[in-house]
Amino acid sequence: MLIILKKYKSLLFLSVLFIISACTKDFGEINTNPNATEPDKIDAKLQLSYVLNRASSERFDQWRGNLIYCSQWAQQLSGDWDPDRYNTTNEDWLSAWWDASYLRVGKDVEDLIVTAEEGSNIQSMAIIFKVYFFQKLTDMYGDIPYSEANQGAVFTQPKFDKQEDIYNSFINDLKTAISNLDVSKDEVGSADILYGGDVEQWKKFGNSILLRIAMRISNVNPELAQEVGALALTNGVMTSNDDIALVYYSGSNTDGINANGVGEVFQDFGVSGHRFRYSDELVNFIINNDDPREDNLMDTYNSDGTVDNTVGSGNHLGRPNGIPTGTNDFVFAQPRRDVMVTYDAPAIYFSFAEVEFLRAEAILLDWISGDVEEAYQSGVYAACQQLSLYPNAEPIDEDDIEDYLEENDIEFDVSRAKEQINTQKWVALLFDGFEAYANYRRSGFPNLTPGFTDGESNGEIPRRLRYPRGEAVRNAANYDEAVSRLSDGDVIISRMWWDVN
Repeated sequence: MLIILKKYKSLLFLSVLFIISACTKDFGEINTNPNATEPDKIDAKLQLSYVLNRASSERFDQWRGNLIYCSQWAQQLSGDWDPDRYNTTNEDWLSAWWDASYLRVGKDVEDLIVTAEEGSNIQSMAIIFKVYFFQKLTDMYGDIPYSEANQGAVFTQPKFDKQEDIYNSFINDLKTAISNLDVSKDEVGSADILYGGDVEQWKKFGNSILLRIAMRISNVNPELAQEVGALALTNGVMTSNDDIALVYYSGSNTDGINANGVGEVFQDFGVSGHRFRYSDELVNFIINNDDPREDNLMDTYNSDGTVDNTVGSGNHLGRPNGIPTGTNDFVFAQPRRDVMVTYDAPAIYFSFAEVEFLRAEAILLDWISGDVEEAYQSGVYAACQQLSLYPNAEPIDEDDIEDYLEENDIEFDVSRAKEQINTQKWVALLFDGFEAYANYRRSGFPNLTPGFTDGESNGEIPRRLRYPRGEAVRNAANYDEAVSRLSDGDVIISRMWWDVN
């Protein structure tokens, strides 16, 4: 089960992105030709490259969305940040990801869908990626502008679609886009920085997203979930680590398109400035089960940035979530700065490991026939082996993975299958806090203990992120209607449509 690294780092692609970045500033605005009556149109291939890159290369977005909120509320990370204490009073942090999501990736992908040739491969790829991206957004807030979003010329105040309606649109849009993908149509080539224009791999990516969507709604619409999940698995999801949807970065420029946004957060501010540590929930799980990933995942650092060599494997400490500010954080383990959070670390959008854990749960739910244990073990193998994608990572020997699968809490137990599957998925989703947090709320696993401070959630792990205050001003009527549909109003303990666990 060797990983074959697929690197699409052509000089042409990087040059294209530099041009786009220079022309579009931070939010994808298109420079206007003063001699023309309409804005100049960017070539669809260049715009696809831009969208796929900017979804993970922005430090600002990853910091304010992925790390500060999702990764801490999923208790993969802990840090000296107010959201770790369940407070969301900093409006700049709160609104950053929402605003950037609509103004940057959301706007550009919508423009691409509208301007691309109808039914073309590039349009289908854009639709698939739009669903992938907007699922993160709705899963953080609940009802959001979707059907009327990013169409300012027509809808200056877009309505907040109900989340159930958004999910139904996701399903229909994915089905159409996947069916329209055809190798005989337009060739996208290296402009596709995920798969180099490979239509069959895009079909697998789309079906894998469809499977994730089916599982997300499995507690609220089990019949539709089974229908959609079985369809995705039948039509073909990812089948190996070669199918992983990811963006590679050269790290040659440490800001923007050539660097991983998560890596920028950890590297730009030094060993202390990022203020993140691994949560004790994650560290304890890794250490207590002799997880072979430990040495690749973590180190303990001194304040000068050197590794604390007095702390070896099996002795790392995790930072409890919600502890008071001012704690000596240098006693706690951090992500390895030379492996997991480098400027040139890959950004994994969707992994084969996650697909295998989804498949295992689908078998458990009788959506399809199969061997739950085999799918679970395959997911663990894939999750361990995908670490070889990171720079300076040591490959994990298959014998070590076999030994890990024989640990008491890891060895498959059908009576604990749902817990084991989703706990392993939680580990595999490290640095994809969006999905880790969403799947925790959907599945209830792993069994997390809330942090030490009550904050705005009365000591419970939050269920959503509240809307930016600006929405109440810019789009008041639609905002008020959306808030009226929330169980407890626009607060972090309100549950969204699919969150009934």
